Amino acid sequence: MARVFVHLPLNISRAIEEMLKEYGREMEKKQGIHIEIICENQCQTDNGYLKNNSEDGNIPDMVISGANYFAKYSESYLNKNFRSLTGRFPLRQELADRGFTDKKGYFNTFTVMPFAVFYNPSLFEEKDLPSVWEDLLDNRWSGKIAMPDRHHMAPKMLFALMKAYYPEKFDNLQKNFVCQGAPLNVVNAVDEGEYPIGITNISFARISHNKNIRMLWLNDGFFCMPLTMTWSKKADERLLKIGDLLLSRQVQEYLALQTFVPAAAGTAIPKLLTDHNFSLRWEGWEYFLKAIKSSEG
Repeated sequence: MARVFVHLPLNISRAIEEMLKEYGREMEKKQGIHIEIICENQCQTDNGYLKNNSEDGNIPDMVISGANYFAKYSESYLNKNFRSLTGRFPLRQELADRGFTDKKGYFNTFTVMPFAVFYNPSLFEEKDLPSVWEDLLDNRWSGKIAMPDRHHMAPKMLFALMKAYYPEKFDNLQKNFVCQGAPLNVVNAVDEGEYPIGITNISFARISHNKNIRMLWLNDGFFCMPLTMTWSKKADERLLKIGDLLLSRQVQEYLALQTFVPAAAGTAIPKLLTDHNFSLRWEGWEYFLKAIKSSEG
């Protein structure tokens, strides 16, 4: 039996889980390999299954998640336990040019999730809008920027990345950002005027019941999170086909509908992004993993 662990954002987790289960049933019927899909919500307060099994060496055969969960492990641990698959799952040129290819081959990106800033236009004038991420650390935004609870992906990543970029302003980061509730609670709080600004993954940022939300297209681009596929060294070779599934047109088009950046060249980048000449803030894998590791101690 092969174990595939799935730990993805709420808005895509269920659909991806069902696709994997259906594909697993087909693989068992055609190839005789039984696949257990283990799904854990990304908003859970701890990463129980992955954390416990990684620490005792009982690593799942395949992990589909954000690569941040592996940041604490040493290079020797990764080399000992995970397969290097350099070149097996090539990225679209735009992402490859930006350094999203893990040259060591452990982390194979199948999509990139942008974190979006949005605002309520009835609460302040256009001229007062922040223009870059660092503006969000100004004192005037103290207690005015809403994000989900700290165990959600957006605050986890933004606290880590913004601390790495702006270490001298970390106190303001903690004062300005208010973390409570789920992503939809954040959207509703901004929509109803409780907070002027909110941040979630981009899928939630597009939702507005009262139409009181607009996206804020910061000049220095989106902070983001690559969602990746990782295989243990003991994984059956046939499990690599799940990587092909996640890069298939069916899955990539579904991810593009969430306004995620598809990794496969054959799927168009969402029009909302290209219409605004979007960019991603990404300094490469070494910088990303170091930022996450430093943030988590």
